[in-house]
Amino acid sequence: MVKDLVANSPFINLEFIDSGEILNDSIDEKLFDYYKNDSGTVSFNLNRDFIDYRITPFFSTEQINELNIDYFDFDSLSYFQISEFLNQHTFTSIKIKKSDIAVYIQLPDSYDSYLKNLNKKNRHELKRKKRIFEDKFDDFSYEQSKDETIFDEFITLHRKSTGEKGNYMTEKIEKFYKGLFEGKNWTIHYLKQKDSMIAGAFVYESEKVEYLYSSCRDHNLDEFNTGTYLNDQLLQNSIKKSQQYFDFLKGEEKYKFNFGGEVHQLYDLKIKV
Repeated sequence: MVKDLVANSPFINLEFIDSGEILNDSIDEKLFDYYKNDSGTVSFNLNRDFIDYRITPFFSTEQINELNIDYFDFDSLSYFQISEFLNQHTFTSIKIKKSDIAVYIQLPDSYDSYLKNLNKKNRHELKRKKRIFEDKFDDFSYEQSKDETIFDEFITLHRKSTGEKGNYMTEKIEKFYKGLFEGKNWTIHYLKQKDSMIAGAFVYESEKVEYLYSSCRDHNLDEFNTGTYLNDQLLQNSIKKSQQYFDFLKGEEKYKFNFGGEVHQLYDLKIKV
């Protein structure tokens, strides 16, 4: 199950890695594609804050010797990936530590089935919050777009976020998002009320999984549950397209579990060769 989440994600594609190069301030030696080398310690090339899943690492004995690798320091690995890597070699020491969690939903074949699978409390709360939204907005629309003007509107709304999230969207990160958005399978889903975006989601859509990479909303409308309503529309859209999973990705936010999310535990791996 979690193998599908990793295998279908954008994060193991070189297109994503190439777009993410703009985020690297490090002068560490880049080995190739996914990895960097800092004085004999090999780690992944992109910062864990921007990447949710990693490619399953592989290094031959010849590579380890030729590159003078003393340590591996990996983050954000599923346990099956750790098992595959450890089966390749015998190491001096190994440390495995629970780190981030991602949250996903295995989707049924209909939205009615999805609702039935929610516990009674969460089902009631979802219906209540949707009713509040619909009572407030009678002229809204749910849309998705690859249009550059919609991308700009998403970035503007994201920058209006409260707390740390409001400082997240720097010019460098905007360029990173723009590079992704210009690639395949990335799109913005949003709620529009009159002529304004009131909630938006930056989404990667594979054949099996829809990944919610980032979202934003108009906080002046928080009492009307715009974020909840958009997430519900995303789930309905995924089910209609017969996708197998919806992945909220990293983070322990309560709303993910209110939607029936399950935990995908990730680990950090430190190895002495």
